[in-house]
Amino acid sequence: MLAEKYYRPLVHFTPPFGWLNDPNGLVYKDGEYHLFYQYHPTDSVWGPMHWGHAVSRDLLAWTHLPIALAPDALGVCFSGTAMVDKGDKSGMFDGKDGLLAYYTITADNVPFNQSQGLAYSQDNGRHWTKYAGNPVVANPGFEDFRDPKVFWHEKTQAWIMLTTVGQQIAIYRSADAKTWLFSSFFGEEHGAHDERAWECPDLFEISIEGSKKTRWVLIVGVQRGAYSGGSGTQYFVGQFDGEQFINENTPDTVLWLDYGRDFYATQTWSDIPAADGRRIGISWMSNWLYANQVPTQSWRSAMSMPQELALKVTPDGLRLCHAFIRELEALCQHQVTAADKTQATPGAVFNFDWSEAHRLQFSLELKDNSTLVLQPMNELEFTFTVQKGQLTLRCQRHGQIGVAEFDEHFPHDFTVALGANRPLSADLLLDRSSAELLLDSGRYAITNLVFPKEGPTQQCVAALRSGEVIIRDLHRHDLAKVTA
Repeated sequence: MLAEKYYRPLVHFTPPFGWLNDPNGLVYKDGEYHLFYQYHPTDSVWGPMHWGHAVSRDLLAWTHLPIALAPDALGVCFSGTAMVDKGDKSGMFDGKDGLLAYYTITADNVPFNQSQGLAYSQDNGRHWTKYAGNPVVANPGFEDFRDPKVFWHEKTQAWIMLTTVGQQIAIYRSADAKTWLFSSFFGEEHGAHDERAWECPDLFEISIEGSKKTRWVLIVGVQRGAYSGGSGTQYFVGQFDGEQFINENTPDTVLWLDYGRDFYATQTWSDIPAADGRRIGISWMSNWLYANQVPTQSWRSAMSMPQELALKVTPDGLRLCHAFIRELEALCQHQVTAADKTQATPGAVFNFDWSEAHRLQFSLELKDNSTLVLQPMNELEFTFTVQKGQLTLRCQRHGQIGVAEFDEHFPHDFTVALGANRPLSADLLLDRSSAELLLDSGRYAITNLVFPKEGPTQQCVAALRSGEVIIRDLHRHDLAKVTA
């Protein structure tokens, strides 16, 4: 059927069969990027959680491996993290480097049923052994206590664990990766909250672009209170001393990692070599409002394109900015370029057909009182408007044939304020059933699923509605299908 034939992405990661959600255990070791993920291998809706597993050498072509973690007598295996235990600080690898993975054990029909478990691998993740002393962190009495993020903090020579505890983050410390002591909480009255729990924290140190200074960035998922509605990902910028995280913005400042509808549970890879120097993240490309209902059959959900994150100085302060991984360039083929163009009459500025997977890059400059509509496929529109010197973006996603055929929450209509008018770069990645738009050198990201009814060939149109626009540096490529 149409969904099976045309909706499975060409260049994004999907499960071979079944259900996928949060990325887990992102770690690099011996030339391989490991991607673990929440996985239900026998159905295409959420169910008993396993850890699926795949490896890649370029973050694009993935080799599926056997399930890494499966439910046992203690419970199912919820989200978590993995890292290299360099120098065997845990004492579990006979002096060699090994892989540690932490995950949330969730039992059925018992109070406070979430606790943190540990597993380890001596063969680069091909086989995993669950720690006999699980849980390594028992539930201290919280209804929501999950999604451990663990890393080695060099300055204080300790392992650090973050877990979500309801609407905040709990921070723990350990000397041996097995015995954990509570250190501090963060999050009450900071950032965005909703009636559900925070989820999927990540914490890392990152350089400020163009500076020798660094900051710590804390990423947190918000289940139902995102910018555009439903699930979304926020972040905080500040300092971490090994004991507590200090937010350098005011508590009511909310920073969104992505403004679209389908960018959740973001995690970044640990242990990427210092010579590479990148902080690379990936997200679940869906939304809990409708994730179980999207119109696919044998599989459900995809990961976003991996992105390089950079911390940049902006007029609003320090902000995380996105760029698609540089490895994506290897998939670009059949390049088409266009001469710079100035247009001051309503009508099409550019118009082309694309098939299956495509990348479009350009720069636009709108004069005051101007409006440009970019429609990469019939069901999705991006409207850029300048009024009184201020630039805004309106994003509208329709259901098939203009209605919500599979879920009432899928269509949406929201606006993002982009600040003072200025030339704006755009990098748009289209892949069968998704559109990822990076604006202003990655300062703004908008990720959306789209399920076009027309099939594999789409039309992309940019049309001036009023005023004047200048389009520069337009080039576009087909993207080749990735192969393992």
